[in-house]
Amino acid sequence: MFKTIRAKIVGTFTLLVVLNLAASFWSIYNFYAMGNTVARMLSENYNSVLAAENMVKSLLRQDNALLAASEGEEASIGGGFEENKELFFSWYDQAVRHTASRPAPVSDTILVVYRQYATHADSMSARINQGAIESAKKYYYDVIRPVSDHLRELCFALFSANQQAMYNSEARTHSLSNQTALGVMMASIGSLILSIIATAWLIKVVIQPAEHLTETIKQVGEGRLDLKTDIISNDEIGDLSREFNKMTERLKQFEQMNIGKIISEKRKSEAIVESIPDGVIVTSADARILHINHRIAELFSCSESAVIGLPVESVIRDERVTSLFKPDERSEEETSARYLLFEHYDQHLYFRPKVTRIHDGEGKLYCVVTLLQDVTQFKELDRMKSDFIATLSHEFRTPLTSINMSIDILNQDLLGPLNERQRELIESAKEDCQRLTKLARELLQLSKLESGKVEFHDVELDMRSVIDFSLKPLRLQFQEKGIEVTTNIQADLPKILADEQQVSWLITNLANNALKYTDTGGSVDIRATWTDRGIRVDVRDTGCGIREEDVPKVFDKFAQVRSQTGATVPGSVGLGLAIAKEIVQAYGGTIWVESELGKGSTFSFVLPLRSTLFSESGRA
Repeated sequence: MFKTIRAKIVGTFTLLVVLNLAASFWSIYNFYAMGNTVARMLSENYNSVLAAENMVKSLLRQDNALLAASEGEEASIGGGFEENKELFFSWYDQAVRHTASRPAPVSDTILVVYRQYATHADSMSARINQGAIESAKKYYYDVIRPVSDHLRELCFALFSANQQAMYNSEARTHSLSNQTALGVMMASIGSLILSIIATAWLIKVVIQPAEHLTETIKQVGEGRLDLKTDIISNDEIGDLSREFNKMTERLKQFEQMNIGKIISEKRKSEAIVESIPDGVIVTSADARILHINHRIAELFSCSESAVIGLPVESVIRDERVTSLFKPDERSEEETSARYLLFEHYDQHLYFRPKVTRIHDGEGKLYCVVTLLQDVTQFKELDRMKSDFIATLSHEFRTPLTSINMSIDILNQDLLGPLNERQRELIESAKEDCQRLTKLARELLQLSKLESGKVEFHDVELDMRSVIDFSLKPLRLQFQEKGIEVTTNIQADLPKILADEQQVSWLITNLANNALKYTDTGGSVDIRATWTDRGIRVDVRDTGCGIREEDVPKVFDKFAQVRSQTGATVPGSVGLGLAIAKEIVQAYGGTIWVESELGKGSTFSFVLPLRSTLFSESGRA
């Protein structure tokens, strides 16, 4: 009958509305009929009672008129009797009219007796007119008064009958109201039952199929492509169900076609990861292992398949590695700058970590890919280079010392006086000798830092005192060059655990560079503040600045900053910032530079308060 959901819903609600309207109209009609009936009964009974009461009053006034005439107070019965006689008949007619629906023996008797009463009154009136007052008086008491009393009794009987009828109408009213209420209740119950049946039918043909289809869609969305709906109807839900079954069938076919390709690609990816000689760890957003290759399994003595789904910290207990998975402010470049040393079967293995965080389309972290790049061979070559440089530097120091002493002897004229030309050559040789001595000293210091042979004597340092001590030998040079130097140290700065000599050298080197590259009239500002990563020191100058292409190379070995004209600073060998970087990284800190050509540079570094001391290799 109904082939569409719209028709089913509209038909069901139309039926409900019709049922409710029918029940409402039926109730209104019954209550209206009951009200009319009750009003009619009350009106009839009330008018009957009122007529009986007024008949008694009219009869009483007639008796009073007859009595007055019998006493001689009135010459004749007069108009008062006739007027009340008419009133009596009027009230009698009204009483008879409102009691016509009931048997009226009393009313008929009243009419007969009253006619006798009127005949006796006429006889009494004739005696009075003849002047027989005493006879009229005796006639009143002997004849008329008994008839009058009997007539009043009949009127009171009619009054009582009407009152009883009113009492009886109350019972009829209750019975009628009960019948009406029962009819309304039965109509309401019938309407309710039909409404429930219509609603149940609507739920069965519309809502239940929709819920079943929704649940099936959810299960298909979870991957159960073998499910089908068994809804058989000709409405929109039936059409949707049939189309849905066709869709799941096509999806199942598509899945079967592509599952082989997916497995093949997965195996290729796993083979590629396994063939990588470096360690690969893939973790989820909540730091659980998704995949590791054989290199990681061999390094940490675990099974590749057994650790899948486990937290990283339960498998890898090395704090240096687990810290890579924790979100912090370090960039990927800063993480890659660290080196980790592992001892594996009496071998020293060096790894450089590289962390890549992969986010989904909404910007949420999806997974973290950590690559531990094996740089053992490069570190071994670097160590051999450092050892060679250290040996070469050490061998340079003895002849350089001898040459420097010889130049001093010649410069002091101990072997004879020197002419002006000879003295210029001696001074030039002296400067070259000092530059070579500085180069040998810095090469030796750098090689010791890179090889981890430098002994750090860590004590608690007050950064304000260290900065003042580091600037003390340079203040005279700043004054001679006309450069204003200022310090801004944060109040209540906590103490740091570090080697005072190394930190002082670090600050002195950065301040000396600012002195070299800042022209007369410029300024150098040194600040120390506390951050959540440790104590941060900034050395800001108003010098010539660094070209943008040179900024990434300033901390490389032998890198020299060129001025705007392209010239380098005389006497600089380009090792100071490389040594500064090694010192900062040895404490697990970071160092960087921000510069703008022609406006100045700001060199900054951060040292943790209580960090574990790292060698260049990353070994604790």
